[in-house]
Amino acid sequence: MVDEVSTSSFSQFAQALSQSRDQPVSSLLDPANGLALLFAETCEARATNAFEEGGTDLYEEDEGDDALAWRLEEQTWRLIHQLHAERVQRLNEQRAGIDGDALASSSRSNPYRTPFAAVQDILEADAALAELKIVRDWLSNNLAYIHPVEVRKGYWPFTKNKLRNERRSGSAGSTQASKGRPSTFGSRSGFASTAMGKGVKSLDPDATTREGSTLELEDAAYEKALNKTLFEYTRGGQLDNAIDLARQTDRTWRAASLRGATLYWRSGLDNDMDDELTTPMGNRNRALWKAVCRSLCAKSSVDEYERALYGALSGDLKSVLNVSTTWDAQLWAYANARLESAIDHKLNKLDNWWSQDAADRFGLSSTSKELGSVQLQELRIPGSNVGKMLESKMALDEDAPLAVELRDVFIKLGQTEQNNVHVQANHPFRIVQRAIILSELPALLTHIESLLPSMRVTVSPQQYARLTRFFAHLILFLRLIKWDNMPNDIVCNSILKAYVDVLENVGEADLVALYASSLERESATESYAHYLKLMEPRERMEAKEAALRRAQENDLDVAAVASTVVAMILDEIIPSMASNAPIPKIPLVELSVGITPSEERLIRAIDWLCIDESTHITAIITVNQLLRLFLNNGRLNAARTLLFDVPSDVIEKIGLLEEAGDGDLQATEFVHWRSFFDALDHHLRFVELWNRRPAENAPSRLDRLNWTKALNGVVEDAQIVIRQVLEMDWIKLSLPVLDTQTALRLEELTRIRRIYIPELVFRLHSMLYESSSVLPQTLASVIQLPNLVADENHKLYLDFIAGDDNRLPEYLELVRIAEMSSLGQNPDPFYLSANTQSAIGQSV
Repeated sequence: MVDEVSTSSFSQFAQALSQSRDQPVSSLLDPANGLALLFAETCEARATNAFEEGGTDLYEEDEGDDALAWRLEEQTWRLIHQLHAERVQRLNEQRAGIDGDALASSSRSNPYRTPFAAVQDILEADAALAELKIVRDWLSNNLAYIHPVEVRKGYWPFTKNKLRNERRSGSAGSTQASKGRPSTFGSRSGFASTAMGKGVKSLDPDATTREGSTLELEDAAYEKALNKTLFEYTRGGQLDNAIDLARQTDRTWRAASLRGATLYWRSGLDNDMDDELTTPMGNRNRALWKAVCRSLCAKSSVDEYERALYGALSGDLKSVLNVSTTWDAQLWAYANARLESAIDHKLNKLDNWWSQDAADRFGLSSTSKELGSVQLQELRIPGSNVGKMLESKMALDEDAPLAVELRDVFIKLGQTEQNNVHVQANHPFRIVQRAIILSELPALLTHIESLLPSMRVTVSPQQYARLTRFFAHLILFLRLIKWDNMPNDIVCNSILKAYVDVLENVGEADLVALYASSLERESATESYAHYLKLMEPRERMEAKEAALRRAQENDLDVAAVASTVVAMILDEIIPSMASNAPIPKIPLVELSVGITPSEERLIRAIDWLCIDESTHITAIITVNQLLRLFLNNGRLNAARTLLFDVPSDVIEKIGLLEEAGDGDLQATEFVHWRSFFDALDHHLRFVELWNRRPAENAPSRLDRLNWTKALNGVVEDAQIVIRQVLEMDWIKLSLPVLDTQTALRLEELTRIRRIYIPELVFRLHSMLYESSSVLPQTLASVIQLPNLVADENHKLYLDFIAGDDNRLPEYLELVRIAEMSSLGQNPDPFYLSANTQSAIGQSV
């Protein structure tokens, strides 16, 4: 038991479901290991554990009790299994062309067919009655005896001793003494009399009712408890146990009377039945026996549980309702009365040898028509139309649909305030049980789906999780058995989606994919992608890969799931990051600055596209998209982090893009981004080295010499790399504008050039100019750089002056300052700048 409950109920249900998903319908409805029965076993273990931990009565009605909820859910799953196994079997028989009525009619041709076999025919031919019997038997299992009476040998021992003493003394003294104490308790007991102290004069079973006398207190108490146990045994479908108990307590006459409820059967009379038994069994005069039982049930002087005992066996309603205090017990009383009445009428209509009108047909003499003191004409079978039942009158209406009668019964139970039956009727699982019995599950599921938003607020989280789990598995069960009468897919998917949300909230990460895959393909993808989106952005790559692989294990499209989760993240964050600020006012964040949480989410979203090879090309395209976003907002640090976090196996797919033609030039764009950040990295190395320059008065000339040498190498490399970017027509992509997405992409690329081409020129100028104090030769490069800006082959100057954002004057001012500095290095003012000035003048 500990092992069973140590695992969460969510996991246990998921395990049962996953084991059964690929099984045939026959296995799903197996009488021993059907899927619904596996669910029921889980609930049973949970109910027992909750009872042991809570210390409450497992059968006590407490709406807030966890054990009660598990017990009711267990019972509901068993009802689902039993009724749907019956319904699926009948549906299959109809599809196969098997006519149950025809089979039953053929069996009626045997005039000597036994009642036992005839009842089987009736149930085979009438689906409604067969289901009613299933409901009654299901209720019987739910109402199993709780506290059976102890087995006490001897028949009324205290009363017998009293009578013996009276006869021995021959006086009334003992009788007078007995008047001093009550002989029994409870005026409703059949063993009590209005005349207190009037004891029985004989020990036959009818003494108390015939004489109007009472038993001794001890005997009366035991007799009442015994009758209650016998009734609970009988109501629980354990008539054999009741008979055995009667024998063990020396009530052989009671055992014999109870055996009268058994249907008659004899070997050789039923041609189509297996004759494994050779000894005849049952009561040939069962109709007479039931008439006597109903007569006994009408006697108020008989103990209430004795009346209920024979009322349960004969189909009497009032006597059973009188001792039924729960929803289950009262529903059993109605179902039992309706079933017994219907079977009796159908048996009688067969006009066979056991029927009431068979006297003439089978040559019964007028003498044999009288059976004891009860005659055949008194054996009119009482009906059980529910409308009359609710008025405590029994009158059969064969034309009334059974479902209508049962619906009226449920309405009645919902209005019964005595013993809080109406409160019990409104328990969620009893509402489900009602819908299952009445075949109203589609309407119930539709109603539940409409209540989900309010239930999230009004119902406790535990109750909400329990109900969504139940309804989700109910939908999946019905789908697996290919049940036709289902609500529309929108309703089903909404409930399943609600359960997926519950699993996400309770941290059952391993189960989300299993249930998300049960949604429609599109909904399943979105649902599981939504779950992946909620994972921690910094989650280890191994954990993300395992989560995505679970999608594949549950028949979800991995590429679709990965693409959807990334699209969800981008749709959530990108709108808040778009920037239309003028280019000069965009603050460029240095590479050394950390990234924001939103940027980190976007960067880590790419992880989902880097797991499966099928999404590697999508990863490159999405990286390009995010780089454009970051760079348009000046987020150099975020862009660089993203670019260099792309795994090498993804970058290798660039070759596949190029081989395929790459009409969108995504590979070219990606290569350009790497070239750009390579240039920035080289400039960053210069900045770091420049900031570590030795002081002018540093004592170690060797350190300064080494630093100068390193600086010269860094400047040369940076100048080469940056000029390569400036000369490569960086991110100038010739794309046909076929849609708005392409137009937006070209607009973003143009804007990025206008931001970062001048930025690269400024950084290159700054590096060369600053380093000229140590490396004089770099000043010549500073003066020559404007030639590149003004070169008509590259037209870099257009990125300075495009639109209203003209940064060229700012650059020319820096060039002027550099020219002035060059005058201090060479007496010829035209040595470095003669050609440069003319070129710049032309560009202006």
